[in-house]
Amino acid sequence: MQLPIHKYGLIFRLVEETDAEFILSLRTDNIHARYLSPTENDLQKQIDWIRKYKKREEKQQEFYFLFADEDNQPVGVVRVYDIQNDTYTNGSWIVKPGCDEFISIKSDLFLADFAANQLENKRCVFDVRKDNKKALRFHRMFSRITGEDEINYYFTIDEADAKRKYEFLTSII
Repeated sequence: MQLPIHKYGLIFRLVEETDAEFILSLRTDNIHARYLSPTENDLQKQIDWIRKYKKREEKQQEFYFLFADEDNQPVGVVRVYDIQNDTYTNGSWIVKPGCDEFISIKSDLFLADFAANQLENKRCVFDVRKDNKKALRFHRMFSRITGEDEINYYFTIDEADAKRKYEFLTSII
């Protein structure tokens, strides 16, 4: 997959160190990042984290995508990580305040393309915080809950369900 990719009215590329300030602004927004793991408001630590991530990216162990609007203004990020023989996880999904909900759907479609082409349709496993009602409603339409703890529901989506999800989402955007 050759990046950047212009798809669904967005531009997708891999995160770089120069994105640290944007990512930090998203991840330290108390409202929009409330369902993500906490991030310390320290720009140098964010840069250091990205440097370590880039080493994992080189080994194709993880991919952290930034997506931008048609004016090339960053609007969000999402990560693919914990890539195993038959599974991967997506997460760290966050969109800039004020963006419409279709941005999330478009970035999800990009991830479906990425999984199909780069990860050979491995099964996706991920978690959603129990109090993230909007995300839970969305993921329950296509994914299966495999477990839970006090904080999260754990989901999986296989190749057939991912294809059904992709077809549905492309029909509404």
